[in-house]
Amino acid sequence: MSVLPKEIAYNKPMASLPADTSSLNVIVRPSNGANFNAGGDIIQFDLPAHSFMVPSSLTIRGKMAVQAGADGTSDLMWGVPAASWIQRLETIVGGNLIESVQSYGQLYNMIAQTKLNVAEKYGLATELGFVGGATGAATGALDVNNLSGRTTSSDGDAATTTPFSFALPLGCLLSSCSELVPLGLMGGVRIQITTAAIADYFQAGATTVVPQGVVFSDLELNFDLVSFGAGMDGVVASMANAEGDILLKSQGWNVNNINTSVAANQSQDLIFNTRLSSIKSLIYQGSGTYGTNWNTTTSKPAAYGAMAVAGPAGSTQFFVASTPFPPTPLRESNQAAIMSELRQAQGQVHDVYSTTASISPQQFITAPLLGTATGSLLFSAPPSHFVGVNTEKLSTNAVMLSGVSSQLSPINVRLQSSVAGAAAFTSTLFAIYDAIIAINIPTRVMSVRV
Repeated sequence: MSVLPKEIAYNKPMASLPADTSSLNVIVRPSNGANFNAGGDIIQFDLPAHSFMVPSSLTIRGKMAVQAGADGTSDLMWGVPAASWIQRLETIVGGNLIESVQSYGQLYNMIAQTKLNVAEKYGLATELGFVGGATGAATGALDVNNLSGRTTSSDGDAATTTPFSFALPLGCLLSSCSELVPLGLMGGVRIQITTAAIADYFQAGATTVVPQGVVFSDLELNFDLVSFGAGMDGVVASMANAEGDILLKSQGWNVNNINTSVAANQSQDLIFNTRLSSIKSLIYQGSGTYGTNWNTTTSKPAAYGAMAVAGPAGSTQFFVASTPFPPTPLRESNQAAIMSELRQAQGQVHDVYSTTASISPQQFITAPLLGTATGSLLFSAPPSHFVGVNTEKLSTNAVMLSGVSSQLSPINVRLQSSVAGAAAFTSTLFAIYDAIIAINIPTRVMSVRV
């Protein structure tokens, strides 16, 4: 029996929307104030309890006003300016905390370096805060080799306040759902943001003075809502399983930091208390005032520099439930293999043509070297020597749980160092994991299985 190609299948069935379907672009402003400061302020957004949210539309927008340091010189902002000011992102549903992502600005910097290409960064420069405002790099041309961070003020006046705007796609469990999020069937949803300390993401310019203050205003959470009419809630409720739950597929990021120090020719297992049932990929970052080429006199924020902490002849290997990933250590003597594994860890498995990383050779090889003065550590080209590995059983989002389980045990990173560190540093493990969101229809209680 012959089958016609899909290009001429003119009678294929097509889904249709209910007649009373409508969409609404929603703006939610903070429920606990209008202006917020750096250094621990909490910002709360309460989402409406009706309709279905389009996950990919979730965006936080606002203005950031940076008051110059006491010396009036240029203050240098590291990472993705639209995200670096966020220390913690929390999702609260029905009064229960279902997600808490620490070091959010550091996480966003890693994602931007490994998943956005140069063209995407250039096109999103205004939204991500790389440009915009009134002075400094606000209106200047972008350097395609240095698409990271920004300057804020350089007029020598300590009273200068440099404002710029941003519009950041906000990554969280809800915005990563594969299905529309039924806000009308859940308890009250709150997105809560805690601001980071100024020194966590600002480097002083000519001296060790950082900005005197950072104020956030005109903040708003923007997203799309879709309503399918009054009868849709009943239709969705009919999809519940025997326990009364409907299930949504999502994924999230877990960030874990531990203090570390290394000596030459030393092998050590870094133990991260991260326990997940479906780990899709792991990425390791070693950062700190580390090595002779990290000049501490200008107060550079250590979290935004990924150093090659294993040294030029060292290696890195991950262990999940005693299983090594990859089977043999990633050796620093083979930089291409490390970059290839990192690319695969971000979902670009075996497809070099879809690679979207924006890490330059200087950022990956030269700048992160330890024990030498080679390579400048610039806010606009931060060291980006991330080491990652793909841990999926099958690289697809078409199944519920595609990653490997840690089987309730910690994750180990085995670091074989070839160069002694100049100081203690922070080891960070980023883990992307599958999450199943269960919403109980009768009780409107949400739970997350990770």
